[in-house]
Amino acid sequence: MKREELKAMGLTDEQVESVMAKNGAEVAALNTQITTLQSEKSQLENDKKVITKEKEDKEKAIADLQKNSISKDEYDKKIKEIEDNAKKENEDYIYNDLLNKGLDDAKVLKDDLTREAFISLLNKDKDKIKLSDDKKSLIGLKEITDNYKKQAPHFFEKKKANGYEPVNPEGDKGDDDGEISMAANFAKEANKSESQNTKSQFFN
Repeated sequence: MKREELKAMGLTDEQVESVMAKNGAEVAALNTQITTLQSEKSQLENDKKVITKEKEDKEKAIADLQKNSISKDEYDKKIKEIEDNAKKENEDYIYNDLLNKGLDDAKVLKDDLTREAFISLLNKDKDKIKLSDDKKSLIGLKEITDNYKKQAPHFFEKKKANGYEPVNPEGDKGDDDGEISMAANFAKEANKSESQNTKSQFFN
């Protein structure tokens, strides 16, 4: 219900705020449940795809064994390769899913250009981000994103009194009173990285 409808029913402003807050909390909880169910559905669909591919690859390996009379060692090696590939494919899916959820939680801007540029930065620290044993979280991601909030705040939504808003939605004024777009910020990061690589190659 809207605030006006609640007031029309005779509720005080304090009661209206209480009802709206409770309603907001219930909606947020339902949205969280929906997101969780959608994520679980996507995971199950991916599991099914990986298992189906693994089954097909194993059937092909058996057919090759019968047709080409390969040795048992070669067959065992092929089966292990298939199982390792299936495991990696599944872990890559889980990693990317958790990565995007982590970036959402960190309030990284959601447009494709920003995400692609930010993930490119994260790849430099990829060895510091590990999939947990229970495969439910990425160890090290929060620490790295928290660090980038200080180093590169233009990648993140800006906090305001009643929530978050995109950083630099229309461009901030630069030294020459011109608008600096998000693309310019990305270019600045890329040039900075390239400059560091050039210096490293020169001195090595």
